[in-house]
Amino acid sequence: MVQQSAASVGAPYRSPIKSGGVRALILLGASAVVVLSLFSAGATADQGPSSESVQQPVAEPGNATLDTVTVEGQRQRELLEDRISAFVSSITLNPRQEALARWQVPICPLVAGLPRDRGESVFGRVSQVARDAGSPLAPQECSPNFIVIMTREPEAMLRKWWSQNHRLFNKDRGTGGINRFIGTAEPIRVWYNACSQAPGWTKSSEMGRGLRCGTWESGSRLTWDVVSAIYTVIVVVDLRRIAGLNDGQLADYIAMVGLAQIRKNSELGTAPTILRLFAEPDVARPQGLSGWDQAFLKSLYGTDSGDVTQLSQIKHRMKRDLVP
Repeated sequence: MVQQSAASVGAPYRSPIKSGGVRALILLGASAVVVLSLFSAGATADQGPSSESVQQPVAEPGNATLDTVTVEGQRQRELLEDRISAFVSSITLNPRQEALARWQVPICPLVAGLPRDRGESVFGRVSQVARDAGSPLAPQECSPNFIVIMTREPEAMLRKWWSQNHRLFNKDRGTGGINRFIGTAEPIRVWYNACSQAPGWTKSSEMGRGLRCGTWESGSRLTWDVVSAIYTVIVVVDLRRIAGLNDGQLADYIAMVGLAQIRKNSELGTAPTILRLFAEPDVARPQGLSGWDQAFLKSLYGTDSGDVTQLSQIKHRMKRDLVP
């Protein structure tokens, strides 16, 4: 079995855990820094006969009650459909002339900064969510591209890591965007490395391992000219800002934001979603992925990323799965 490699800067580290195919690192000390080389987931209420085909007695109280219940049920379903549609529109980034970003290469997760048992738990949960969503997973021996790091000094760690690997972050948003990411006070920060790829993976220059990126014109109004392909995600958890959360909550949140490029500061309204993890008081925090979250991820990876109707398809699939 080939062992994954890692470079060490500052405090020492232990070798990646090799237990059941789990790749996890144990960082020693609050200021430990791990430098990694990265380039490389109904039934419809019976409305009964219409008023045109059957004459209903006006004074029949039972029929009036049934009509009221039917209309109210229809209204509730329509409201639920509207909420689902608003939820999808709020959390997704949909650049002009480009599909929603998602993984187009097999995912190879790695968890660093936790004791062995906890690292294995988070790793296993993230992998399971990806599998349930239909996202591609790499074989056991792979180069990490879905990196999860737990640290008490996220800014210092990221700056040292970046100084050691100048290709760590793509520069689509310039160095200003990178510095804002590194310096943010968010409890969990996420960086997506993605590139534009022709639907169907035709030709290009290679960016991520197994991924070819470039820009083409499809010449069709039915498909996007390019799709946005994620090839690396870096998730950094500030251990000083996650008091009261368990590893299951963290793992589900990490899986949600790592498998899809989620819009920051989304208007979530009353949507039941793990994305509310840091927006609610302790007692009201979601305990894990909701049915909405699972349906969204499954729909994202179950639709054709090159189809211009992808966003509408995702909403349709979620409504089919969630609306009774």
